[in-house]
Amino acid sequence: MASPATALHRQRAHDLRERGHALPGAAAALATLADTNGIVQSVVTGNIRPVAEVKLQVFGLDTHIQFPYGGYGEDHDDRAELVRTAIARIRAGTGADVALTDVLLIGDTSADVAAGRAAGIPVLAVATGRTSAAELADARGHRHGPRPSNCQCLWMAARRLSR
Repeated sequence: MASPATALHRQRAHDLRERGHALPGAAAALATLADTNGIVQSVVTGNIRPVAEVKLQVFGLDTHIQFPYGGYGEDHDDRAELVRTAIARIRAGTGADVALTDVLLIGDTSADVAAGRAAGIPVLAVATGRTSAAELADARGHRHGPRPSNCQCLWMAARRLSR
Protein backbone atom coordinates (compact mmCIF):
# COMPACT_ATOMS: atom_id res chain seq x y z
CA MET A 1 0.00 0.00 0.00
CA ALA A 2 1.32 3.41 -0.96
CA SER A 3 2.00 5.98 1.71
CA PRO A 4 -0.17 9.11 1.70
CA ALA A 5 2.80 11.12 0.43
CA THR A 6 3.37 8.69 -2.44
CA ALA A 7 -0.31 8.66 -3.37
CA LEU A 8 -0.37 12.46 -3.37
CA HIS A 9 2.70 12.66 -5.61
CA ARG A 10 1.16 10.16 -8.03
CA GLN A 11 -2.06 12.20 -8.12
CA ARG A 12 -0.12 15.39 -8.72
CA ALA A 13 2.27 14.01 -11.35
CA HIS A 14 0.84 16.45 -13.88
CA ASP A 15 1.58 19.36 -11.53
CA LEU A 16 5.13 18.10 -11.06
CA ARG A 17 5.64 18.02 -14.83
CA GLU A 18 4.30 21.56 -15.18
CA ARG A 19 6.46 22.99 -12.35
CA GLY A 20 9.66 21.16 -13.15
CA HIS A 21 11.57 19.45 -15.90
CA ALA A 22 14.52 17.21 -16.51
CA LEU A 23 17.54 19.10 -17.70
CA PRO A 24 18.39 18.55 -21.36
CA GLY A 25 20.62 15.51 -21.63
CA ALA A 26 19.95 14.16 -18.13
CA ALA A 27 18.30 10.96 -19.36
CA ALA A 28 21.04 10.45 -21.95
CA ALA A 29 23.71 10.95 -19.27
CA LEU A 30 22.08 8.29 -17.10
CA ALA A 31 21.88 5.95 -20.08
CA THR A 32 25.54 6.54 -20.94
CA LEU A 33 26.62 5.73 -17.40
CA ALA A 34 24.31 2.67 -17.31
CA ASP A 35 26.21 1.25 -20.28
CA THR A 36 29.46 1.41 -18.34
CA ASN A 37 30.43 -1.84 -16.65
CA GLY A 38 30.68 -1.64 -12.87
CA ILE A 39 28.72 1.57 -12.38
CA VAL A 40 25.73 1.43 -10.05
CA GLN A 41 23.41 4.42 -10.29
CA SER A 42 21.13 5.23 -7.41
CA VAL A 43 19.90 8.25 -5.49
CA VAL A 44 20.37 9.90 -2.15
CA THR A 45 17.45 12.09 -1.16
CA GLY A 46 15.49 13.33 1.81
CA ASN A 47 12.35 12.04 0.09
CA ILE A 48 11.00 8.65 1.05
CA ARG A 49 11.83 6.04 -1.57
CA PRO A 50 8.37 5.78 -3.20
CA VAL A 51 8.22 9.56 -3.62
CA ALA A 52 11.72 9.60 -5.12
CA GLU A 53 10.61 6.91 -7.57
CA VAL A 54 7.53 8.90 -8.59
CA LYS A 55 9.47 12.14 -9.03
CA LEU A 56 12.11 10.53 -11.23
CA GLN A 57 9.49 8.60 -13.18
CA VAL A 58 7.54 11.79 -13.92
CA PHE A 59 10.61 13.24 -15.62
CA GLY A 60 11.67 10.02 -17.34
CA LEU A 61 14.79 9.63 -15.23
CA ASP A 62 13.95 6.38 -13.44
CA THR A 63 14.93 3.83 -16.10
CA HIS A 64 18.57 3.38 -15.09
CA ILE A 65 18.28 4.07 -11.38
CA GLN A 66 18.79 1.11 -9.07
CA PHE A 67 16.49 2.24 -6.28
CA PRO A 68 17.29 -0.59 -3.82
CA TYR A 69 20.81 0.84 -3.47
CA GLY A 70 19.76 4.37 -2.56
CA GLY A 71 19.59 6.34 0.67
CA TYR A 72 16.21 7.85 1.53
CA GLY A 73 14.48 10.12 4.01
CA GLU A 74 13.06 7.17 5.91
CA ASP A 75 16.61 5.95 6.53
CA HIS A 76 18.05 8.98 8.30
CA ASP A 77 17.72 12.76 8.67
CA ASP A 78 21.40 13.47 8.03
CA ARG A 79 22.31 13.63 4.34
CA ALA A 80 25.85 12.27 4.87
CA GLU A 81 24.29 9.26 6.62
CA LEU A 82 22.08 8.75 3.60
CA VAL A 83 25.23 8.62 1.45
CA ARG A 84 26.76 6.07 3.83
CA THR A 85 23.53 4.05 3.74
CA ALA A 86 23.60 3.95 -0.05
CA ILE A 87 27.23 2.82 -0.05
CA ALA A 88 26.45 0.08 2.48
CA ARG A 89 23.53 -1.10 0.34
CA ILE A 90 25.70 -1.23 -2.77
CA ARG A 91 28.34 -3.24 -0.92
CA ALA A 92 25.76 -5.64 0.52
CA GLY A 93 23.75 -5.95 -2.69
CA THR A 94 26.64 -6.43 -5.10
CA GLY A 95 29.14 -8.17 -2.84
CA ALA A 96 31.74 -5.73 -4.14
CA ASP A 97 34.39 -4.23 -1.89
CA VAL A 98 33.52 -0.66 -2.84
CA ALA A 99 36.17 1.82 -1.74
CA LEU A 100 35.04 5.36 -0.97
CA THR A 101 37.22 6.55 -3.84
CA ASP A 102 35.14 4.34 -6.18
CA VAL A 103 31.97 6.27 -5.35
CA LEU A 104 30.99 9.49 -7.07
CA LEU A 105 28.20 11.71 -5.83
CA ILE A 106 26.83 13.97 -8.54
CA GLY A 107 24.98 16.78 -6.83
CA ASP A 108 23.60 20.18 -7.58
CA THR A 109 23.42 21.86 -4.18
CA SER A 110 25.88 22.94 -1.53
CA ALA A 111 24.22 20.42 0.82
CA ASP A 112 24.99 17.63 -1.68
CA VAL A 113 28.63 18.68 -1.78
CA ALA A 114 28.80 18.86 2.03
CA ALA A 115 27.21 15.41 2.37
CA GLY A 116 29.65 13.82 -0.04
CA ARG A 117 32.61 15.46 1.64
CA ALA A 118 31.39 14.40 5.10
CA ALA A 119 30.99 10.83 3.83
CA GLY A 120 34.52 10.93 2.40
CA ILE A 121 33.65 10.51 -1.27
CA PRO A 122 34.39 12.51 -4.41
CA VAL A 123 31.71 14.95 -5.52
CA LEU A 124 30.96 16.22 -8.99
CA ALA A 125 29.06 19.46 -8.45
CA VAL A 126 26.81 20.32 -11.38
CA ALA A 127 25.26 23.77 -11.62
CA THR A 128 21.68 23.11 -12.69
CA GLY A 129 20.37 26.58 -11.93
CA ARG A 130 19.16 26.39 -8.34
CA THR A 131 22.64 26.68 -6.90
CA SER A 132 25.14 28.75 -8.86
CA ALA A 133 28.53 27.49 -9.97
CA ALA A 134 30.10 30.03 -7.61
CA GLU A 135 28.12 28.67 -4.63
CA LEU A 136 29.14 25.14 -5.55
CA ALA A 137 32.76 26.26 -5.78
CA ASP A 138 32.45 27.82 -2.33
CA ALA A 139 31.12 24.48 -1.06
CA ARG A 140 34.34 22.96 -2.35
CA GLY A 141 33.06 20.24 -4.62
CA HIS A 142 35.91 18.09 -5.89
CA ARG A 143 35.06 19.02 -9.45
CA HIS A 144 32.65 21.38 -11.06
CA GLY A 145 31.22 19.52 -13.95
CA PRO A 146 29.33 20.02 -17.10
CA ARG A 147 25.60 20.19 -17.38
CA PRO A 148 24.06 16.82 -18.13
CA SER A 149 23.58 17.75 -21.79
CA ASN A 150 27.27 17.06 -22.33
CA CYS A 151 27.18 13.28 -21.79
CA GLN A 152 30.70 12.56 -22.99
CA CYS A 153 32.21 15.10 -20.57
CA LEU A 154 30.03 13.79 -17.74
CA TRP A 155 31.08 10.21 -18.48
CA MET A 156 34.76 11.16 -18.59
CA ALA A 157 34.47 13.10 -15.33
CA ALA A 158 32.69 10.17 -13.67
CA ARG A 159 35.33 7.69 -14.86
CA ARG A 160 38.21 9.97 -13.85
CA LEU A 161 36.80 10.61 -10.38
CA SER A 162 35.65 7.06 -9.74
CA ARG A 163 39.09 5.53 -10.28
